[in-house]
Amino acid sequence: MLRVARPALTWLWLALWLVCAPQSLRAEETGRLLGRVRVLGSINPIPEASVEARSGDVVVSTMTDDQGHFELPITVSSPGPVKLKVKHPAFETLFTSATIGKTIDLRLRKQPAYKQPFQTVVRSPQNKTEGQHISLRGEELRTLPGALGDPFRAVGLLPGVATPIPLLPLYVVRGASPGMNGFYLDGMRVPQLFHLLVGGGVVHARLVEQMDFYPGAYDASFGRYAGGIIDAKTRAARSDGYHGELELRLFDLSALVELALPKDVRITVSGHYGYPGPIIHAIDNRVDVGYWDYQLRLDWKGLTVQALGSYDSVSISNQAFGGANPSATQSDNTFRTTFHRLQLRYAWQIGRHSVEVAAVGGIDEMTIFQGNGVRKLGLNLRAATTLSWPKLTLRLGADTEVSRFTAQNFGDVDVRARPDDIGDLGGSRDGVVASAYAVLSAEPWQNLKLTASARLDLYHAGSVTLLGIDPRLQLRAKLTDFLLLHAGVGYYQQPPSFPVALPGIDTYALSLGLQHATHAAVGQELTMPYSLSLSLTGFYQKYTNSNDVVIDFTPQLCTSPPPESLSGYAAVITRQVDGASYGMELMFRRKTGRFTGWIAYTLSRAEREFTCGLRPADYDQPHILNVVAQVRLPWNLMVGARFFYSTGRPITTLKPPDGSATIRNADRLPDTFQLDLRIDREWLFRSFALDVFLEAVNATYQQAVFGLTYPREGNITRYDQPQINGFRWILPSIGVRGRF
Repeated sequence: MLRVARPALTWLWLALWLVCAPQSLRAEETGRLLGRVRVLGSINPIPEASVEARSGDVVVSTMTDDQGHFELPITVSSPGPVKLKVKHPAFETLFTSATIGKTIDLRLRKQPAYKQPFQTVVRSPQNKTEGQHISLRGEELRTLPGALGDPFRAVGLLPGVATPIPLLPLYVVRGASPGMNGFYLDGMRVPQLFHLLVGGGVVHARLVEQMDFYPGAYDASFGRYAGGIIDAKTRAARSDGYHGELELRLFDLSALVELALPKDVRITVSGHYGYPGPIIHAIDNRVDVGYWDYQLRLDWKGLTVQALGSYDSVSISNQAFGGANPSATQSDNTFRTTFHRLQLRYAWQIGRHSVEVAAVGGIDEMTIFQGNGVRKLGLNLRAATTLSWPKLTLRLGADTEVSRFTAQNFGDVDVRARPDDIGDLGGSRDGVVASAYAVLSAEPWQNLKLTASARLDLYHAGSVTLLGIDPRLQLRAKLTDFLLLHAGVGYYQQPPSFPVALPGIDTYALSLGLQHATHAAVGQELTMPYSLSLSLTGFYQKYTNSNDVVIDFTPQLCTSPPPESLSGYAAVITRQVDGASYGMELMFRRKTGRFTGWIAYTLSRAEREFTCGLRPADYDQPHILNVVAQVRLPWNLMVGARFFYSTGRPITTLKPPDGSATIRNADRLPDTFQLDLRIDREWLFRSFALDVFLEAVNATYQQAVFGLTYPREGNITRYDQPQINGFRWILPSIGVRGRF
């Protein structure tokens, strides 16, 4: 038997293995790894993402291009697939594997919303205006419970804000009349931010990038208002590709499309169409509501072109007014408002300095229930510049507006029998407003900033010209790394205003004189561990010649007569009074994490000098509490709740036998309790995402109270049997949103 030596046998097996082994294992293989990185749930690429490939000890990496493509040459030094690691700061890191020679499609999931929070700050980095305010931004702004997905309704959840009329987005800020609040959108003054009743904001929620709320004591860059300011900013279309979404809710349909075109042109188109009739009918079948809005924005380098408009209609059946014919037309019982704006804005940077100019054209219309109305045509021009030096900043601005107001009959019935219903609000007139301001901010020492400002406003309509000069001062000091102090004082004036902001109603009845307010506020913000913050602000505001709305018509013995120069509806519900408000605002908040929310508490008093003496204002609510909580759970699930409590509004009780009033506002309506709940669930697919949300406003079916009523027995009014005038309600909202 032939015997082979062991060394020879070993070499023989080695030779046979080398001959028969696959070529890929006999030598290292060099190839290319091709692919594209995109957003999970979207068709859009992710530029500048890091792609790292590893095979054994060989590691290579690259960055994706503008379209998310990448190409990696790699030498495979060990058997098996290549290991990949894909990273981007705004997305979760992806670990996967790939095979050489195949083009791969990689999808990254965005960071959770709680890692991209909105903040409560004294001065937002994106906003140059000085003065204590609250900035809201981010995805949570659109999912706050009780806000119906609308960023603007979040104002009602903040300290210093009272909501005296249930269901309505009517806000009383630090005791000022609602008509004294100002609304800004991308620098434009807009007559309203909300649709009537259940309708949300007049701008698509996904366009609102940031909302700044100034309750008072702000600098002179905001003017023509003596109350709070809501300053909203929309965003340009995203530059990372095409985006679109369609949202369907119980009472409206909304859509949004974003296009990123060549040569850095970006276009956004969006809008709402509302059909809340069935929900409104469940509360009161005599009322019908409809609304729509649209927005168009084009951005190219420093140029922005914007067009937006809004429409609201509220119809009340004749039975609600005591009509005997149920089939009678409702055309004369319809209240309509609409406005349209076109803005051209250009901004550029020159070193540290910046300049912005804009032109805004607008059309406003309002129709009251009898068909009479007013149409306003307006043109506004404005310019602003910021000059910056190491310790000094100077902001200068000027704007002017010319308007033509025309009384109209928008109805299809004969209203000549009541030609003066709208009174001074609809009188034909031309109005001119001109303004200029200067704001100087100095930082003499590190962590201390002083701002002095002043503005001049001129108003002219008919034969009346008014001039207002408003000086203001703000201070901001960072005492320690965790403690910030802010303070402000100023003088604020505005022309006569309707108690509720509506399109087409401004620059009227200048013979009443300017409304005056003095604001003073001081507060601190404490930053604590675990993303917690505590802010505490004390304020005092004095009002002179302010236009208040008459909520309670019963205390005739303690209500000033309407100004002699007013007529129509303005004379019915408007009174000029003096008064003051003072109080304290507290906000305790957690900004980041899976659990976020705040506790906002306001302790305040609003008073007015009526003919019978100093009494609580008709919308005085000393205690207001908002507790907002959101919890982010696994499976892309978010649950939120809001608890609201407020003291009841003052009320004047009529006494038997003749119904004479007691002391004005000596009693109060019942306190208000409300619980709102919201659930959001998101499903991510490769190229699109699906969101489902369910919200219940006033989930506990609490009663909304509007006042007192007295039953009648024949021709006798039973003043000894006062009854609560209100109803129980719940407002559900369920919706589905698809997006890519």
